Amino acid sequence: MSAAADLLQRLSDIGATVRPAGDKLVIRAGLRPVPADLVKRLRVGKADVLAALVSPALLRDAPWWHREFLVRKLGWLTGNRTVIEAEGLAFQQLVLEWHRQYGTRFAGWQCAGCGEPIGGLGSIDFQDGNRVHFDEERACLIRFGRHWRGTATQALIAMGLRPPTGRTFDD
Repeated sequence: MSAAADLLQRLSDIGATVRPAGDKLVIRAGLRPVPADLVKRLRVGKADVLAALVSPALLRDAPWWHREFLVRKLGWLTGNRTVIEAEGLAFQQLVLEWHRQYGTRFAGWQCAGCGEPIGGLGSIDFQDGNRVHFDEERACLIRFGRHWRGTATQALIAMGLRPPTGRTFDD
């Protein structure tokens, strides 16, 4: 895992979001404040984080993601939903689709939540090939869910899509 990816994962783990704004990064804290050491690492690795968030391939695909959002939103509107509900459902579908296409795939022996070996411990296996420890104390399932949804949401934001008002990346 690259330094930029590790930093983005750590920020995602605490509920923070990062988005590019030209040559600057905009960081938004979640429920917990962003520790000073992470802010410092973000400043030092700014160029790498910007490159990770705004890759040429990602930007090239942006029109498809925008069209797909509109199509899915219209589909949800046919079910007697409000615009906000339809946008929320459409956006969450895109988060899942982005993860299916581009999400991190951990080695079979490695927990996708904590990064430690699964070993002989119980695990939950996902369709994407990732696994997490089946252990409430470690909270690997929650950590992995926040990570992949946060990463996918940040990628969609980098392409100009916005989560519906009042929703966070891990709702």
